[in-house]
Amino acid sequence: MTAQKNVVLLSCLLLVYLPNQLISVDPCVFDLHAKGIIDLTGVGHVDGTPAWKNVKPVKDDKHVYSYNPCRPFTLSTCENVAACQTFTTDEKLAYSLGTQNSLQWTVAPGKDLPTLHYTTGERTLVVSLHCLSSGGKNKLVVDGLNPTTKLYEMTLSSKCACWDGCKGGHSGNSNNGLSGGTIFIIILTMVAVIYFIAFISFNKFKRQANGMDILPHRTFWVSLPGYSLGGIKFIVHKITGKETNYTPVP
Repeated sequence: MTAQKNVVLLSCLLLVYLPNQLISVDPCVFDLHAKGIIDLTGVGHVDGTPAWKNVKPVKDDKHVYSYNPCRPFTLSTCENVAACQTFTTDEKLAYSLGTQNSLQWTVAPGKDLPTLHYTTGERTLVVSLHCLSSGGKNKLVVDGLNPTTKLYEMTLSSKCACWDGCKGGHSGNSNNGLSGGTIFIIILTMVAVIYFIAFISFNKFKRQANGMDILPHRTFWVSLPGYSLGGIKFIVHKITGKETNYTPVP
């Protein structure tokens, strides 16, 4: 009974844990079921260049800033970054303000829209979102370094910053959900894992099997490649008109 309980418990854990491992985090999409989806895929560039390059801050700080949602870009000494700070007097003096894989979406209490937090080393960039419900051109406002919080701040205004503003209506390679084929593969994988764990545990603890005998339906799986090869040969011979010596399974 202990072995059977362990199998049931492990199966339940797999049903909860495995799907979460197969779905990766997308820096382009934020899904809050209670409100909708914010999809920035159509806002950023996909060619390795920033959507906004060398933008001057509201208050001049002798720097310019570049930013690209979703996809990394390279500019000067900033390689594969989400945002870059560059000296106006020397573009070779550039510093990363965060990478795409460091992105964290957060929703502050009392605020309707999330903010994007990027980090790299001691620098942290906070990008606030502003919804352009009536449409209009995407816009980036750079505030630069906040002397109080020590955070770099920007505001991104876009229709895509609205809840469901660009859901399914953008051009890009982002998926807003799992396809039917992906769901089928997830289910098939879970069933296969549960099948093997359940039968291996049963053979091991109930039947006291050892070695290769603990594998479920071992004879079938060992014979399967031969049966498959024989079936392929039979089909090829039928198509080519060659004589077949196919023996049916009794």
